[in-house]
Amino acid sequence: MEKVLCSHATDVSHWDGYSQWYRLWFEHNNYHDEILITLMEMVAPGWKVLDIGAGNGVLSLPLCAIGCEVNALEPSSGMRNLLHREASSRGIDWIRVDNHRWEEFHDCSEPFDLVIACNSLHLTTLGIEDSLRKIVSMKSGNIFIVSEFQLDNCSEQFLSNQYSMAFRKKTKTESSFAYHSVHEAVNHWAYINRRLPDPDEEREIRSKLVWRHGHFWVQDTAFINMYWWNLNG
Repeated sequence: MEKVLCSHATDVSHWDGYSQWYRLWFEHNNYHDEILITLMEMVAPGWKVLDIGAGNGVLSLPLCAIGCEVNALEPSSGMRNLLHREASSRGIDWIRVDNHRWEEFHDCSEPFDLVIACNSLHLTTLGIEDSLRKIVSMKSGNIFIVSEFQLDNCSEQFLSNQYSMAFRKKTKTESSFAYHSVHEAVNHWAYINRRLPDPDEEREIRSKLVWRHGHFWVQDTAFINMYWWNLNG
């Protein structure tokens, strides 16, 4: 799931309704391209993978397509609906979709070859640091973290006790929104803020819209940090 800067983004129910806006965002930008390229360079077919906060399956489904055994952890029913829809369109029916929150997840079977968390750990009640501690305790072979937040030195230090960092990358990516109408842009703002905009706020929303390729765009970019660790030994 992608970072949404509102106070209720940590609520699963928020994502149930936000899924329609996520789909609109996802279909009109290339935010994940560099993440997918990096991921596919590192993963081997047949790996057992846990994807924390899998969203619409943007990372899980390509891994399934190369033969990985993927457990997609996604607590939001709205986002799971997008995942199932996308899986069906690709003819993928072997993905395992788990509706538990990360805080509730406990898998006592064999360790995963890879644990992924893409813009999801900051949305948990555990927070980034304690979530990383939980991931480390699972002793998976590899850890891939993607976040618009940069990890602090403390997080990297306790990881280094058991893992070796393979790489750290920072890249700029597109994060623009495309709307079919001005009304749609206003409704998006209203959903995030849980109220209708006042006249001044609506004028500001309209002022940010640019007409391009048959849509009203709000141009935006993001910086994403990618971290990969390998289990020592």
